[in-house]
Amino acid sequence: MKRCTTLLLSLSLLLLLGACRKTPDLDKLSGNFVVQTDKAPGVAFTDYKTYYISDTMAYISTDPKDSILVDDNAKAIVSQIKSNMAAMGYTFVARDKNPDLGINTLAVKNVNVGVVYPGWWWGYPGYWDPWYWGWYYPYYYPWSVAYSVTTGSVIAELIDLKHVNEQQKLQVVWTMSLNGALGSSASTNLQRALNGIDQAFVQSPYLKTN
Repeated sequence: MKRCTTLLLSLSLLLLLGACRKTPDLDKLSGNFVVQTDKAPGVAFTDYKTYYISDTMAYISTDPKDSILVDDNAKAIVSQIKSNMAAMGYTFVARDKNPDLGINTLAVKNVNVGVVYPGWWWGYPGYWDPWYWGWYYPYYYPWSVAYSVTTGSVIAELIDLKHVNEQQKLQVVWTMSLNGALGSSASTNLQRALNGIDQAFVQSPYLKTN
């Protein structure tokens, strides 16, 4: 009898904790973007001195009409890239001045939707078998939790415009990719992107041209 009472008490506490469970704060899913960088093998960046970058960004989202980002956020991101390029010793020039490097930029916004079936009693193993709620196949849990997470990416590519091969193909010599969950604050999301850009250049000291 004592064992049964203990089991019922444990289940009651588990249900109470589950009932009090708060909806997770999406702003805390990612404090910073994950920063990834990559460079082409054998490239000597000291060979490049000038570059060009547009003040707009390519933009991909769940809206098929999106193609270009021209707002203040795009300008801030481009400005941050320019600042880091200057710190590496590069000079920005106009597009018609034959820059050594061209920079492509892309922003991606994606909404991921899913459904979680937490299991019987929030993970209390084996208390109810899957057919308790009726004999049918395939079985499903009697309730579920739907969620959506908005993720964002900022991508930049350094493209060699100085050494074009005979087939007129351009080589991407460096890539920066920032990825993470987006919160509800646009200013916070932007700051994460700017911090990620700084980090990308910090972890790529080989980009220095001087």
